[in-house]
Amino acid sequence: ERRKRPGHTDGRRLAAVRSLLALCVASVLVAGCAGTPEGGRAKPKPQPKATGESKAEPISLPGASCRGRGGGNARNIPDFVGIEVVSKGGIDRVTFRFRPAAGVNQPPSHYVKFTEQLYTGKEGREAKIAGEFFVHVVFGARGVEISGEDPVEVFTGPEELTPGFGTVQEVEQIGDFESTITWGIGISRRACFRMKAKADRLVLEFPSS
Repeated sequence: ERRKRPGHTDGRRLAAVRSLLALCVASVLVAGCAGTPEGGRAKPKPQPKATGESKAEPISLPGASCRGRGGGNARNIPDFVGIEVVSKGGIDRVTFRFRPAAGVNQPPSHYVKFTEQLYTGKEGREAKIAGEFFVHVVFGARGVEISGEDPVEVFTGPEELTPGFGTVQEVEQIGDFESTITWGIGISRRACFRMKAKADRLVLEFPSS
């Protein structure tokens, strides 16, 4: 019987081990390159969006609207006696004050709307009012009493206010003709407003930026 040479068996085993190692290396390379695009760089994994980085939505007021609206009684023509512009509790508030005749409990006729531009009542010139958006306010009231020989001013308050609040930037009277008074409000953004009308006042409320 022929005896196997020890070196012959060891050589074949070594060759088999080398082949197995080469196969493993090739498998690893194929698996690693399967998801790699041309050029050798792996595509970055999409990162989840940070929820805290989203821009906050503007605060809105319950009952607010951006549509034009009005109402009141055209036969009620009170005296226009004052205007107040304040910012408190996240609200920029503009209040027009009236002195109604005795026994009147309805607001005067009024209409409020957004407009692209404001114009003065008499000359029809463009009104220079600070703001990115504009609100046109008109109501029936007497700013000047003309029943006597000489006209008497009923409204003696400021005709221009520049509070520079978060939303309300400027408020200016732009018209007073035949018991029709017009004001313009310049605001920093198109903020829908809330309106309250009574016999003695007209109130507009905007969310303060």
